[in-house]
Amino acid sequence: MLNIAKAIVYREFAWFKRFLSDYVVLWILPLLFSLGVVFLPASLSSPTAVVKNMGMLYGIEMDLKTAYSIALMFTGIINVVAVTISDVMQTLFAEFRFMEVGIMILEATRFAKYITINAVLRPLIMTPLVTAYMAPLLLYLNGVEGLLEFLIVEAIFMLTSVALGLYSTIFAVPLIFHTNVSRPWTITSVLTPAILAGAGTYIPIELVPQVLRLVALTTPVPETCKALYTVASKGFPQALSTFGAILAFSTALYIAVSGLLSKRAEVKVRRG
Repeated sequence: MLNIAKAIVYREFAWFKRFLSDYVVLWILPLLFSLGVVFLPASLSSPTAVVKNMGMLYGIEMDLKTAYSIALMFTGIINVVAVTISDVMQTLFAEFRFMEVGIMILEATRFAKYITINAVLRPLIMTPLVTAYMAPLLLYLNGVEGLLEFLIVEAIFMLTSVALGLYSTIFAVPLIFHTNVSRPWTITSVLTPAILAGAGTYIPIELVPQVLRLVALTTPVPETCKALYTVASKGFPQALSTFGAILAFSTALYIAVSGLLSKRAEVKVRRG
């Protein structure tokens, strides 16, 4: 198990150095998005009106710093969901369909063990890399308290990303072993925005179609969004305890389902 973990960690950091420009884009675009969410409407009316409307929208009291903090945190969850789901699914797909290393993996370890380690380690490594831009900005906005906010938010993101990594394997295993799909990104390009929209990331949850809500509710992302509201507004941490309970239940369920699917897939591969 340790050797598998070392191999995954080495691969991730090698890919980080190779695709550094992609990560730079993932840092710059969220900054522009978060600035646009707050300051573009402000250019049409006034910052005070924007802050008031955002407070009514999210149901919490806020000032301009809180409004920008919320916008910044939500760019983080967009990055985490998009990168985790697409990367975990597409990497497994590439390894077992295109790179032809699946047999080597099965010779070295059990498939269920490999995909679990892959689903946990990859998000834990990638999440800090795609959300690093938030640390200096929250520190600038809120001082030392902003740094504490970042650490709490980062912990929320990392826990969510692990659950999403396991969630992704539930889709990846059937795609790899039971379908003829050759372009897995068509699945991730639909699933990711559906989850984010259904969680109320783009628009108020009251305006989200029921179908998208149901998609989002198969993940812990809606509770993650509520936890981010709590951190940004410095409110009562009840949402954090609810988030923890739902996350624990979801993670256990994902482990059970992905483990069952991977064991069946392994039996199929070993039998030829």
